Amino acid sequence: MTAHVTNSRELRAIVRWKDLLFMAHDNMPSKVALLEARIAANWPAIRKARLDTSDRRQRLNDLFLPRNSPDTSLVVFGSVARQEVTSGSDLDWILLIDGQSTPEHKEQERAIESTLASQKYTEPGKSGVFGRMVGSHDLVHNIGGEDDLNSNTTRRVLLLLESLSIGNREAYDRVRKQILRRYLEDDRGIRYSSGQTRIPRFLLNDLTRYWRTVTVDFVYKQRAENDKKWALRNAKLRMSRKLVFAAGLLQCFFCHLDAAADPARQALKVTEPDVSPLTAYIEHQLSFTPLEVVAKACLEQSIKPATARAIFDNYDRFLTILDDAEKRSELEQARTHADLRKSEAWKEVREVSSPFHEGLVRLFLDDDEDLKQLTMKYGVF
Repeated sequence: MTAHVTNSRELRAIVRWKDLLFMAHDNMPSKVALLEARIAANWPAIRKARLDTSDRRQRLNDLFLPRNSPDTSLVVFGSVARQEVTSGSDLDWILLIDGQSTPEHKEQERAIESTLASQKYTEPGKSGVFGRMVGSHDLVHNIGGEDDLNSNTTRRVLLLLESLSIGNREAYDRVRKQILRRYLEDDRGIRYSSGQTRIPRFLLNDLTRYWRTVTVDFVYKQRAENDKKWALRNAKLRMSRKLVFAAGLLQCFFCHLDAAADPARQALKVTEPDVSPLTAYIEHQLSFTPLEVVAKACLEQSIKPATARAIFDNYDRFLTILDDAEKRSELEQARTHADLRKSEAWKEVREVSSPFHEGLVRLFLDDDEDLKQLTMKYGVF
């Protein structure tokens, strides 16, 4: 379905989302804005986060755009990539290297770290996943197996689902394309299946593995870090991390559901299947944020307005909580059961996370029969 402004309510959405901020990608109207207008909702925190993200992206581009190198890209993750920046957002990043390693790359890494520190950006966590240079070899070639460490899986999946290149993006684009090629070219089911449904199961299974790894690692960090920032990390697990996983599932299902993917599907139903059109389709779709992906499903599938409201109303409230310095600080400091019982911010997180979860369940398993069947066949077993 091509999004068009169809009535006065949707015209008002253009004004609310402010000029180009209304445009999600390729000068197409934002799916979130269209959904907000269609169901007569109001998501001010989502709009504010998008505006704040635009400002932060511009500042980052101003800092790093002159530092071009064809074999490296500065890649940022998290709220900046999802267009969900709030006042306390940190900045996770890597220096992605696609080419021969040289001593100068270490200097680039140090320069990035120094520049961000001078601008008062919060440092990445101490896990070692971010805030360092990362070569493309492991990301492309170590998918599964003993060498696919949690850190490698995390970087690879987030490179697809919630990343943004700052400045030169040549290395970034090359590596993402090669990762997608691995997922599709090694997937015999999608290339040679006799059925009509073509879901990239290798990719889907790795996204699911990542989500389960995140949930297990959450409990590991609970012990390893002595419950440090437990409430804030739990809030993100319930909301933003779950959103990213849900969007990843939908991206896989769109390979079957989306009319725009039909030429790519037809290219697989020949004697010598060609995965390159599907690679290009997925690569383009991955340029949309998780919220845009979920909004696309709500607009184009048989999703009830109440389901969309459960997801987006509560996500908007979640961003409001994170954008409140006092509440965010309260979540960062709450770690014991006594802390949680006294925390009003934690109470609010619980109030929004339950209906948000229920909305996602209805999206995948109740409202739309096609999504339900795909979820049961590919997402469960």
